[in-house]
Amino acid sequence: MNELGGGNAVFATAYFPSVEYMMLVQKNPAFIIDPNDRWKRQTLRNRTHILSPNGIQMLSVPVEAKSHPETLTKDIKISYQQPWIRVHKGALEAAYNTTAFFEYFKDDIWAIFDQKPTYLIDLNENLLQLMLKKFKIKKLEIEASKIAESSSFVEISNGSDNTPQKLPFDEFRKYPQVFSYKHEFGVNLAAIDLLANCGNF
Repeated sequence: MNELGGGNAVFATAYFPSVEYMMLVQKNPAFIIDPNDRWKRQTLRNRTHILSPNGIQMLSVPVEAKSHPETLTKDIKISYQQPWIRVHKGALEAAYNTTAFFEYFKDDIWAIFDQKPTYLIDLNENLLQLMLKKFKIKKLEIEASKIAESSSFVEISNGSDNTPQKLPFDEFRKYPQVFSYKHEFGVNLAAIDLLANCGNF
């Protein structure tokens, strides 16, 4: 993926945006989350990756997904038939409770979970706003009507496997991870991994 710039970037929504996603947002503060994005399974729209005590772990939000190819992501509802909130809270605590910064935003995440939003895009938006705040990224407000004028659509996806893709940025460097003593560096995990371990970029 090439570095963006010079126009409005249109992003697909993402559950706990990845490090790459947040770096692109930082470089393109005039960005839009596409409200008419087509729903795609097995993408970062409803999944993310963290570094757990046992290695890279994928967290997935169950959804009431329709099979129709024209379904819009904004219409995807979250399923609460499974105790996924409890599972995700437990996974995040196991991964990050011993890091330096997790305690400073854990309650904010829990509050977002506990709202139990109906739609996936609303959950993702709340988490993105939290990440923007914690990474101190100021978003430039632009009208959604300007999507048609955008120069780039940003699709950041891991495909269908559990191995996050490598970052394309030369300036990206490894950072301390809490389980680095027993696991290889986890590349391009959820940005909360970087935030919990380092506090910022």
